[in-house]
Amino acid sequence: MQKITTTLFMLLFIFAAIAGASDFMKASENQPQAVQNYDISKMKMYQGQMRENTPVPDYNIVVNPYGIMTSYYDYMPGSYVSYPIRPQSDYGGGTYMAFFGTASTTANRRQYWAYADAAGNVGANWATISTYDYWQGYGSMAVHPATGNPFASWHEDFGVDPKLPFNYDDYHLLSIPGFWATPIVFLNTPPNQYCWPYIHVGASPDGPNYLRIYHLSNNNNTDPFGHPCEDVRILYTDIENSEWVDFSTIMNTANWDEVTVFTDWRAKSCRPFQSFAVDPNLDGHVAFIGCAVWLEGDLGDMPVEEGAFMWESFDYGETWDYANLYSDGPTDYFYTVANLPQFEDNAQQILPELEVGAIGYHSTATFDNYGLHFPYLQYYGFDDAGTYYFNHFLPSAELVWNGTGFEYHNVPEFPWMDTGTSGHDVPWGIEGDDTLYVYSVAYSKYEPSGGAALFHENAQKQAVNIENNWVLQMWVDGTYVQLAEDGDPAYAAYAQHPIIYISVSSNNGQTWSEPLEFTDIYNPNFNFSDQITVYPYISQTIKDLGDDWGEIMYYYFNDNSFGSFVQGQGAQTGGEITQGVIQIEFPEVGVDDEPIQNIIFSQNQPNPFRNSTKISFSSKKALDEGTNVAIYNARGQLVRTLSLTLETPQNGFADWDGKDDSGRNAANGIYFYKLNGTVNSPAGKMLLAR
Repeated sequence: MQKITTTLFMLLFIFAAIAGASDFMKASENQPQAVQNYDISKMKMYQGQMRENTPVPDYNIVVNPYGIMTSYYDYMPGSYVSYPIRPQSDYGGGTYMAFFGTASTTANRRQYWAYADAAGNVGANWATISTYDYWQGYGSMAVHPATGNPFASWHEDFGVDPKLPFNYDDYHLLSIPGFWATPIVFLNTPPNQYCWPYIHVGASPDGPNYLRIYHLSNNNNTDPFGHPCEDVRILYTDIENSEWVDFSTIMNTANWDEVTVFTDWRAKSCRPFQSFAVDPNLDGHVAFIGCAVWLEGDLGDMPVEEGAFMWESFDYGETWDYANLYSDGPTDYFYTVANLPQFEDNAQQILPELEVGAIGYHSTATFDNYGLHFPYLQYYGFDDAGTYYFNHFLPSAELVWNGTGFEYHNVPEFPWMDTGTSGHDVPWGIEGDDTLYVYSVAYSKYEPSGGAALFHENAQKQAVNIENNWVLQMWVDGTYVQLAEDGDPAYAAYAQHPIIYISVSSNNGQTWSEPLEFTDIYNPNFNFSDQITVYPYISQTIKDLGDDWGEIMYYYFNDNSFGSFVQGQGAQTGGEITQGVIQIEFPEVGVDDEPIQNIIFSQNQPNPFRNSTKISFSSKKALDEGTNVAIYNARGQLVRTLSLTLETPQNGFADWDGKDDSGRNAANGIYFYKLNGTVNSPAGKMLLAR
């Protein structure tokens, strides 16, 4: 039996054409069949506020959407799981962007940079990165804080042996952008075909005055079963975070070390769809999070269960121990909900439950105070009676590793709860015997007839502000498009107008706001009526403006025709790489007993620690004297329970000597702490290293 997850994953990853052929194809031989056993004429869109405590956020467009350049490559201009928008921090007040495009219908696809000044305006500050004209793309970018210089990498001359140039722009030289160095090139060792590079910057083992630069790329070489390997090569090097650092050290490939991850998954035909993140709260902690798929079924002794997984490293990504690999198994779906609308499967049977899983992994991974976030699209379908899903129900969601286990959050919650035993909500409601209300389709549409009518793939991205517990999620929603195609005259204007949605959280993703329909045709702040807004990207960090307001920079592709020529489903009429800046309010949620909003805790000090560490807490309401601090190991097992010492009614601390409840020394490794009582806290992380 072909698993539904496998089929759906394969269908979503149809990638861009290159010189008349795809960069590579991730497709299933079996097309899904959409359920259509309800009366489409009775399908209605839910209208109205769901919860008073999570309203649509207030916002201001401070830099109107601006077309940087016309591109005739209408697909994923900012790569797949990257943050191609990187603000300068310690030096310079601007923001760098990376994107790829083609300047004409016959031009090579090229990798570009753009620079927005402190006010968010790009103007003429954009161009190709290289001076030579090769087929390029799928680039990534990061910034060196002390100089404001960006690092960039992309793949080029894609084919049997793609090359990965790496270079930097010496902004610090004259405090203006555009002085790109001669790139170095990371080569492949055949038969490996590492491509799609991503750059991350984090703490270095050399100390607080240094940074580690991570250069990741995925392997397009096929495994023994004919699938792309998708193992990951990590190149890393350390550089001083100084205004006067010598960048020639990183422009020498001999100064980079290499480690590969997921390589032994190939023989089992187990493929990881994952993103990488650096933890800003714990030096040396980096992780992959995503979904694992068994492409050939269970071949025995599989490296991981199907479904959600998280793999972490505590030594700056140098070693990856299976002891630090977690999955949500043993099922290939996340959970089930009651089949309340009585949908029929392919055999016209009405099963009691629908399985809920994930598709759509062009998503970022982001750490915050609570855990590791990974947005995805959520499908509803059957496992044992056919490989299909409901094309009217593909809502936006997020997977979160909270330090001890996985959580699944709808973004936002839906108006209707599953009345079964799952405790999860569903994106539909029922009125009478025949009217079905749909809430969200965070994807334009699949064509169930067998054609790959992807139109535009989702591109779900998240941004965070760790100090304020803010999280923002942005995605493309196709609900109105779907209803227009269903023939509902109320949505006829949206037949070729998907909408970029934004939802925000002020408590680390525990509660999400009603979605802001950012690029709605009838947006009162900007006329989007002539735009086809797809492939959104945002900066990873939300800028704090004070008074619960934050700011992000974004760009998206404003297509000139609905469909993707690159994917064989539209006209080659081009579109605009469109950039802007938006300010959004992050109000506190209005529920008094929300645990995350009530507690603000500082990182334990010292961290890492050898003999003892002090864990301090600060709460928005009084702490009970009976409150305790629970210490868990990386497996989620309770190691020690500590009493909380109150300094004031809202502040307290606990000291841990690195011993368990029996007085024995705990083993070296990662531990988590939580405050339990009238006020609860998310899990904090600490490292014991004697």
